Amino acid sequence: MADIRPDISRYKVLIFDLFHTLSSMHHSDVPGLYSHEIIGISYEKWLEALFTDSERRTRGVITDPLEIIRDITGKLGLNIPDKTISELARIRYERFELALKNILPHTVATLKELKQRGKTLILLSNADVCEIKGWPHSPAAPYFDHAIFSCHVGFVKPEPQIYDLAIKLSGASKKECLFIGDGGSDELAGAKNFGIAACFTSEFIKDLWPEHIESRKLIADYHIDRIDQLLYKSEPNIEYADEFEMNEILSDTELLKKLKK
Repeated sequence: MADIRPDISRYKVLIFDLFHTLSSMHHSDVPGLYSHEIIGISYEKWLEALFTDSERRTRGVITDPLEIIRDITGKLGLNIPDKTISELARIRYERFELALKNILPHTVATLKELKQRGKTLILLSNADVCEIKGWPHSPAAPYFDHAIFSCHVGFVKPEPQIYDLAIKLSGASKKECLFIGDGGSDELAGAKNFGIAACFTSEFIKDLWPEHIESRKLIADYHIDRIDQLLYKSEPNIEYADEFEMNEILSDTELLKKLKK
């Protein structure tokens, strides 16, 4: 699909992925060491262990923080002391909590504007209980009508059951819904296969995994490279995050006039 932004006036409900769509630890100035740095392996090896056979933690089969770490590190073939396992569990929880608290201002401003336009917002995330424990304290949380986490419902993207939950909660038809995500876990294809239009956001993955961008653009109906581009379908890509006032978001016309001065 070409670089087409969605016309959100066509949709009553916007369904958002969370990690690498609204939140990114790498972009939120979260201090401290990453898990792979603590145990002395590459980031790539950590990611492989994190996402290989991850369903026990993402479906909520295991919920104990220490067991979650053991589930991840057990795939590495390393003898990791219990003290280090405890440290990893603590630091991982703290860093995810900070990442959710430090969601970028233009992202929060965009969500606020979408609610002011009368949109129903639903969060749909594959995550374990430690990754999302800090969600209630996130500045993004108040703007969502519903939050669906795989570890709470037992389904994971791209399974149709988890999209079906979102549709039922929304009270809308599939055609009235738009899914927005970075494309991990085949979520874009999952949404489309279920009959929901899909918008690919490359805002964070262009820095992390740029090699995935072209293939995910081909899957999605739409593409944006900043979340705030949801607000302005026809305007060229403009860096305007600093123009948002968090207490009073400017209207479309006022903002565009200000940008063009």
